[in-house]
Amino acid sequence: MFTSLHIENIAVIESADISFSAGLNVLTGETGAGKSIIIDAINMITGGRTSRDSIRTGCKKAYVSASFENLDASLLDIAAGLGIDIEDGELIISREINSDGRSTARANGRQITVSMLRELGKNLINIHGQHDNIALSDPSTHLSYLDSFAKNDAERNAYSEKYTKVKSIVKQIDSLSVNEREKAMRTDILRYQINELEAARLTAGEEEILEKRRLSLANREKVINGFYAAKEALCGGETNARDLASAALGELNYIARFDEDAAALSERMNDVFAELDDISDEVSRFADGIDDDISELDSVEARLDTIRSFRRKYGNTVAEMLEFLDKAKEELENIEFSDEKIKALQKELAAAKQELDKVSASLSLSRKRAAERLEKAITDELVFLDMPNVRFAVDIKEKQQEKDGADGVEFLISANIGEDLKPLSSIASGGELSRIMLAVKNVLPKNGAGTLVFDEIDTGVSGRAAQKIAVKLKQMSSSGQVAVVTHLAQIAAKGDAHFVISKESRNDRTYTKVTPVSGEDRIKELARIMGGDSITPALLQTAREMLDL
Repeated sequence: MFTSLHIENIAVIESADISFSAGLNVLTGETGAGKSIIIDAINMITGGRTSRDSIRTGCKKAYVSASFENLDASLLDIAAGLGIDIEDGELIISREINSDGRSTARANGRQITVSMLRELGKNLINIHGQHDNIALSDPSTHLSYLDSFAKNDAERNAYSEKYTKVKSIVKQIDSLSVNEREKAMRTDILRYQINELEAARLTAGEEEILEKRRLSLANREKVINGFYAAKEALCGGETNARDLASAALGELNYIARFDEDAAALSERMNDVFAELDDISDEVSRFADGIDDDISELDSVEARLDTIRSFRRKYGNTVAEMLEFLDKAKEELENIEFSDEKIKALQKELAAAKQELDKVSASLSLSRKRAAERLEKAITDELVFLDMPNVRFAVDIKEKQQEKDGADGVEFLISANIGEDLKPLSSIASGGELSRIMLAVKNVLPKNGAGTLVFDEIDTGVSGRAAQKIAVKLKQMSSSGQVAVVTHLAQIAAKGDAHFVISKESRNDRTYTKVTPVSGEDRIKELARIMGGDSITPALLQTAREMLDL
């Protein structure tokens, strides 16, 4: 249950708190008082879009928080899956918007992403606004309504899997089905590329090895001089490192007889002398084995030039060139054996289409069966909502198989006796659309959301129809919490909790506040809704009678 909402610095609301109750919560107030801001705040804490323009003028940030209690097991599982700890069954969600446009969301103190907030939000609150009425008039949305009512996820998932498979096979066939002239041209190109790459005999990592070798060969004179100089210093000339090390080792061996420290140093020096001998031998071998022939440098440069010339055609690295070679071979094989592969794919496609047709028929059947139930359910709701002569129909027409199936769905309605069924968008008035949407909301699954929020569901409605909507909202609130922004006294009188949104000006600033009302204050508010500023004793008596009823 949605228990409380706290708002700071959003539009004309400096600070406001609402403590919602179970059952039906109604929010009333003058036009422009800030009722829509309450809905915007609820949207924010359920993952809706935010904008820095919503921050109150002169403030650096805006903040909204909401608390929920008595969460069901499915919501607890969702929260746990998102890594959110819920102790004592209470969930507190908050969201802050900064002046730079960034927003931060938290759940029970843990920072979460907007997508995580949206996942939580859709399972906590279901918000109906004016855009839902517009969406209901759009036939492209009707299939989703029908599928939601049908609860045919299994059929839709099976269809989606088979449809994706068919499209994949068709794509493969299309890629192989080129005309003979294009095939011959492409074959020649591929063979040339394959022959050129294979003749080069490239190996992975080759370029790096060649670059290192080129560097050494290009500086051959320096290398030769360096090796000979090192050889001379290590073991040549009258004074060299090996002779000096040998002399040091002899001295240490001599004094080791008299001093333990010298003995230890003698052992270490012996290891150094052995290593020095090995290095001297290696340096001598390298120095004596260097070839002055410059032809190797020429061959290395030529090899690197070949690799560089391939970069423009086959890839920036040898690894990419080898990958290009593998793909070229695969493509050539596909072209050379395309006829055989196409035949095999066409056979596979025929089988896949049979499977698709089977699951498509199953999906269509689930929709047709659900359509019959949906027609009756919505008709019963509309009759209750003061549309006694209404006829509601779900028109299903076969269409070419697409991502959503082979069914085109459109809702039709006849509101009066003698009128033909016609599309909602062409005949439904604002008041009729409001009632149709309320009927749809009532018969469709609630998707786990424990709270329904209606923003002016009473648009275009008055009189007995308004009373019927009020009764329906009250009925809906008996099985789940409902909050509604309304301009109708009939609906406001049904509320288990009533909040008045009002605004005032102080010090050249506008302030909106939310006030819970009961008793005489609530009677006065109902009278104001019915009569505006002219609140007469008769209106007060009528308001009192409405509450008594």
